[in-house]
Amino acid sequence: MKTLRSLGIAAGVTTLALLAGCSAGSASMPAGSAAAGEEPGDLSAADRAEDAGSLPSAAEGQPEEVPGPAVAQKLARTARVGITVTDVEAAATQLRDLAAAMGGQVTAENLVARTDADAEEDRGPVSTIVISVPADRLDSTLDQLKSVGTLTSRVISSEDVTTQVADVDSRIKTLDASIDRLRDLSEKAGSIRELTELEAQLTSRIAERDSLVAQQRALAGRVAQSPVTITLRTPAQASELETTGFIGGLIAGWNALLASSKVLMTVIGAVLPFAAVVAVVLIPLLLWRRRSRRRAGAGPVSPVGGTDDPGSDSLG
Repeated sequence: MKTLRSLGIAAGVTTLALLAGCSAGSASMPAGSAAAGEEPGDLSAADRAEDAGSLPSAAEGQPEEVPGPAVAQKLARTARVGITVTDVEAAATQLRDLAAAMGGQVTAENLVARTDADAEEDRGPVSTIVISVPADRLDSTLDQLKSVGTLTSRVISSEDVTTQVADVDSRIKTLDASIDRLRDLSEKAGSIRELTELEAQLTSRIAERDSLVAQQRALAGRVAQSPVTITLRTPAQASELETTGFIGGLIAGWNALLASSKVLMTVIGAVLPFAAVVAVVLIPLLLWRRRSRRRAGAGPVSPVGGTDDPGSDSLG
């Protein structure tokens, strides 16, 4: 009996010791750990902020910024074409019709008539027409220019304006937000001085925004429309005829004669006014001198029945 009682007492002491150790461990835990069994909604804002700051970031090891969608490339395309035609007026009419058919228009036109081709002795008169067509129809427009005449040159240029377009768009958005904030502040201004300063800043922001909007429209127009500068030339008259053999020599001689005649007529035209002045002065002077010499050379006239010599009778 004593043995059983001793075992019971020992078991009770051991149980009390274990309970005391568990109680001490629970009492030594931090307040945050003691509340671990509570619901997340029971935590205070400060506790949540502290826990959030102590936890590792969920995005740790990943890039800080996720790249946005790729910006569409913006290209401003232009073209220059040289065409040799026999009739400038007919070619200009075809180009106007082509521009209208492509949904574009003629933006500039400078036609030179054949009579103005004297200075263009080598290549004939030169005319220029500028048409603007939608950018997506530029290639088909250039292909159809072959029907107007003989293509002598073709140059296509492209300028990437993607960065300019993106920059202008971003600055306009920033200015719009700034203008909205300034308007809100103007309604809450407490004095006339504050209101005046806000109005000045607002006016400056609006002017800058309007300038950027104009640039935005200009860039959009350059991207949407493609100008095509077309130079029209007529072949030189000499190149249309044979320039070798007998016919070629005859043409060369005739051209040389015409050139010499032009030079001679030019010289005559330049000298003729001076010759007219000299003739007006010299001809009367020569006539006067001629008459004066005739009068001086004529002696006294003797009578018809003049006195005979005294010795004539003796001789007779």
